[in-house]
Amino acid sequence: MNLKIYQSGLKFMFINAVKRLFNGEVYFEHSLDHGIYGEIQASVPIDQAALNKIKEHMKVMVGQNIPFEKKIVSKKEAYEFYKNKGYKEKAFNVLNISNVAVSLFSLEGQYNYLYTHDMPASTGVLQYFDLYYVDVNKFVLVYPFNGKLDFTFRHRLYETFTQYNDWSNRLGIPYVSNLNNIIAQGKIGDLIRKNDIIMNSNINDIAREVIDKNKKIILLAGPSSSGKTTSSKKLALYLSSYGVNATPISLDDFYLENDKKPILPDGKVDYESVDAIDVKFFSECLNKLLRGEAVQLPIYDFTTGGHTLADPITIGEKDVVVVEGLHAINPKLLELLDQNVIYKIYLSPLTPLGIDRHNYVSTTDNRLLRRMIRDFRTRGCNAEKTILTWGDVRTGEENFIFPYTDTVDKVLNTAYIYEMGVLKVFCEPLLKNIPIDSEAYDEARRLLNALNAFYPISSELIPHDNVLREFIGGSVFE
Repeated sequence: MNLKIYQSGLKFMFINAVKRLFNGEVYFEHSLDHGIYGEIQASVPIDQAALNKIKEHMKVMVGQNIPFEKKIVSKKEAYEFYKNKGYKEKAFNVLNISNVAVSLFSLEGQYNYLYTHDMPASTGVLQYFDLYYVDVNKFVLVYPFNGKLDFTFRHRLYETFTQYNDWSNRLGIPYVSNLNNIIAQGKIGDLIRKNDIIMNSNINDIAREVIDKNKKIILLAGPSSSGKTTSSKKLALYLSSYGVNATPISLDDFYLENDKKPILPDGKVDYESVDAIDVKFFSECLNKLLRGEAVQLPIYDFTTGGHTLADPITIGEKDVVVVEGLHAINPKLLELLDQNVIYKIYLSPLTPLGIDRHNYVSTTDNRLLRRMIRDFRTRGCNAEKTILTWGDVRTGEENFIFPYTDTVDKVLNTAYIYEMGVLKVFCEPLLKNIPIDSEAYDEARRLLNALNAFYPISSELIPHDNVLREFIGGSVFE
């Protein structure tokens, strides 16, 4: 079963259990590892014991094999339904659905819209789940990944999500409907400037901390399409404004020769593995730089799979090196380096925005759309290919990046609260061009359906040092 459909079924089952046991309201905020973080509003505190009761009730629902039923209603009916229930943000979103009819799903007489074209046949197939207690009224709904329940509470990511959710709520933008209202009023330019101030302030804080703690090696890691290139160059600028020169180093230049890289089961070269990096040579280069020696850094040629050497460089006593790459925080990469001089940063677009109380903007979807635009613009790669290869990219991230997010000094959120409106303009034509007989077609339609909730935003409003420019083009760092 499609993971998105399984997640939607679990969410619906959880919502019903909370309603039946505590007459409470559920708010799903964001993903967290292989789980969905959320909060509950009820007349009684939902502590560990109460959460256990919810879990047991969900198990009973699984055993009862309750069917999910689909009902086609008009947009007006759906709008009135959510308006009468007090779900104003859901009612507003219904108006943006392009079809004249809306597919609502029913479970035990309760109706909901969870942005999937389908649902599980019944609760009986949702046997695998867990509930993780975070704090009073706060939980994580854990879903199976690769056939097993494998959840780790990522403290750093949770803290960063919480900070950005607090910020968006202070601005009065918890949901897409609030963002769309700002766009409709012609005030989006002001919000873009505010968001840039927050982003730049966070980078400046990192620069100050690096200097104050006398760190010499800055490591930036993050999953695909996180904005590593722009963020590393911005950080270098902020450091230089304090008189500290930052020498950029890309881990990609330390790839092994093709005949020495690991091979995937299908015979392809595994570029996603840390074992594709020449760790020993990387460590030698950095240790020489730290000793004040001249070093010729490698330049990797993706066409030939070979290297050339750059002109010799040295770094000053107060200078730093900024290493950017997929595996920059992997412990295997750092074994031969002095840990006391290292400052580790994990960056990812952790989107602080809900579509409605039960659906949030997916961080993974956000990155996929960014990559889709960049692949088409810079590599001539169509959206179909980007979608079909996304699974291999995600596997590498799961194995070699996500397990180390709690080891970093700082998490840098590279998401903009408004960015889906910008990406929408570029992505919709690419997604609509995917043919119906393609294996990527269903995923393309799902993404198009999600983008319907957002009003478009012109790219002309985006500053040229903004992370989004790394994907849509026009960056001052290109």
